[in-house]
Amino acid sequence: MAPAAEEWFILYGVPKVAAEEETIFQESTNVSFTFNKAPLPSHVTVADNALLRTGYFNYPYIAATDRCGILLLCGHSKIGFTYYLCDPLIRRTLGIVPPGDGDLSCRYSVGLISDRSDKHLMVAELNPSSLAEHGRVTLRCTVDMCSWVEKESAECSDIVGRREWCGDGVLTHKFFLWWFDLSYCILACDPFANEPRFHQIMFPSVPDAVPFFMNPIYGDVHRCLKVSNGRLRYVQIHGTSPEKMEVSMWTLSSSDPSDAKWTNRLDVPFEKIWDDPSYRSKGLPPQVVPAVALVHPMRASEVYFCLATHIFSVNLKEKKTVDCAEFRIQVPPHKICSSRLVHAWRLPVGYTKQSGPGLSRVMECEFVTRWSSVEDFHTKADMIIRSRPKSHDDWGLEDTDEDRYDSDTTDEI
Repeated sequence: MAPAAEEWFILYGVPKVAAEEETIFQESTNVSFTFNKAPLPSHVTVADNALLRTGYFNYPYIAATDRCGILLLCGHSKIGFTYYLCDPLIRRTLGIVPPGDGDLSCRYSVGLISDRSDKHLMVAELNPSSLAEHGRVTLRCTVDMCSWVEKESAECSDIVGRREWCGDGVLTHKFFLWWFDLSYCILACDPFANEPRFHQIMFPSVPDAVPFFMNPIYGDVHRCLKVSNGRLRYVQIHGTSPEKMEVSMWTLSSSDPSDAKWTNRLDVPFEKIWDDPSYRSKGLPPQVVPAVALVHPMRASEVYFCLATHIFSVNLKEKKTVDCAEFRIQVPPHKICSSRLVHAWRLPVGYTKQSGPGLSRVMECEFVTRWSSVEDFHTKADMIIRSRPKSHDDWGLEDTDEDRYDSDTTDEI
């Protein structure tokens, strides 16, 4: 049987927060999607009864996307730091009772994944605080959408170059979550395992690497890790001077992290891209090194770059500029200049045109009316958080009054 047709979008990672009563929201929904054909970014608008408007650094963030198209959204609400599942089909945010002590510092270290049956979703936070000293990490995972459990990794004696972790994001691929620090390595595991075993994959090194610049919002602008055509692809801009800069791409040999190595290196000098008529015809300035943003999810040789207010793609094998568009972002931080702020969002064809109740594609989520409204979710979630015992040893997930809040289905807002 042929695979279902898909369409994809460049999704801006920072949603806009708008007043609940604005006409942008359809009846009984609290999320609006604006879909634009790539290379223009698409974006999400969320009602302010679900998330609060915050400042330049504490903005809400789309932390992850599932292969079903579900988004994991995080930000501050009336009950503190909160996670939501966001379904483009029913245009609703689906509340997850938060662990109670999170904040936006974990937005680049949380992933979303379906199990192998596609019947259950899990949200998993990486806690790397013991990585540098002991070579161990822990996970905090949702058991359902009301409670969380801590999982300690199995022995990680094969982790090398132990150091502090500066997370840049998480990818979901082939039943693994792939956390990555672009200045260090990838840590991949199956979070559904009782004792997840983490596999370390070091990033390729080049002698003329550009120093890391860790902007708290954008992260590094010269490096990018994305999934394309069934493989992880690592892109790096490097060189000794602006005139000698080049872009290189490596492909991970296997989707099994225990047996994966970087292969098929492709090197392209920027001079050849700038000199091609396809680049000059787009009106882009030559001799200006862009930021790398994305890899086309189906055409691995096509890489997207950002330059000022333009986003454009280049076929690295042919050294030709394919697409180019000018964009304006109306919410902080107001621009795209790194891979941290964009996702390649894949959806089945036609789902962008559907909306309404009873159309969810997440098999675990029947969306019964456990929460009658966003306000009801906030009230009852706050009660659950307050009922959890305080402990130094765990995150207070035992002995809660779960009977009152049966957790067989995901919470509807």
